[in-house]
Amino acid sequence: MKVLVTGATGFLGSWVVRKLVESGHSARVLVRKSSKLDNIGELLGAQVDKAYGDVLDGASVRAALDGCQAVIHTAGVPHFNPENPELMYRVNATGAGIVMEAARQANVERAVLTSSVAAMGGSATERIADESTPSNADDVGLDYSRSKLHGEREAQKVAQRGLPLVILRPVVILGPGDIYQSSTSTILAFVRGKMPVYVEGRPSFGDVREMAAAHVAALTQGRPGETYILGGNNVTLTQLLSAIRELTGVSPPPQAPYPLAYAVAGLIEWTARLQKQHASLSRQLAKAGHMCTWVSSDKAKAELGYSIRSLEDSLRDTIRFALSTGRLKPSTDKLRQLVP
Repeated sequence: MKVLVTGATGFLGSWVVRKLVESGHSARVLVRKSSKLDNIGELLGAQVDKAYGDVLDGASVRAALDGCQAVIHTAGVPHFNPENPELMYRVNATGAGIVMEAARQANVERAVLTSSVAAMGGSATERIADESTPSNADDVGLDYSRSKLHGEREAQKVAQRGLPLVILRPVVILGPGDIYQSSTSTILAFVRGKMPVYVEGRPSFGDVREMAAAHVAALTQGRPGETYILGGNNVTLTQLLSAIRELTGVSPPPQAPYPLAYAVAGLIEWTARLQKQHASLSRQLAKAGHMCTWVSSDKAKAELGYSIRSLEDSLRDTIRFALSTGRLKPSTDKLRQLVP
């Protein structure tokens, strides 16, 4: 099967391309002329070619789909520090509708949309959500969550006109290859000592390699019209920081009550804006981190063969990649031991 992959130069998308090739498929990657090809350069060749275009340009997506039997749409703006929320919404929501409509017109055999568990919102109390849990993403005040939920809705509108659509919802993604420091940026900020405080929360972390394999499985095993959660290790933030300390020797920052952490995040945002820098902590990130986003992956395990790697392995490989690429300095004995 020839598969068009959007977002292929990014973290998850590049691993999707690798897993496609490993599974005997071929891929076409949709890239802009300004895109960095660091993550996929060695893959380009007989089984992987590229097409220039943009997910907001339907004509370029339709042209890229020529000769493809499926599309995996991973492109998106993935963070909780919305310096440009309008662009985030256009890419994550409007872009999903544009790509899926192009896929419908191309009569693809399968379309896979990478959404996010963020599209479900979150809970103030401890719970384990599944695909039947109603979303409150429109109400939690997070631009990213809202944009991903509306991306699902745009894609579902196209599915109602005949597109064989499968939606996947990953949790926070760890592992090697995050050259843009998207979902792993918070982990690295803790290791660098850039987080002054943390607020207790209940996130879930999965590995990019298992998630990419599930995307490939969704092409043939996913049922059109269905949504699958790609979950991971359901932990408290305190447990996560303890695991990071064991691996790196870096002590976690102090835990703060949520109102104080939110205020500190606001100050960091304001300072970063004055200095025209990227804020290491935002109010929306503090709010997202404080919620419970624990999930069950039973459906994806049963139907897509999805598996969950240990948190320690995913963290270790995340940190090793950052060390090997100079994104993290080996400032402790334990970090020096992790240098590849």
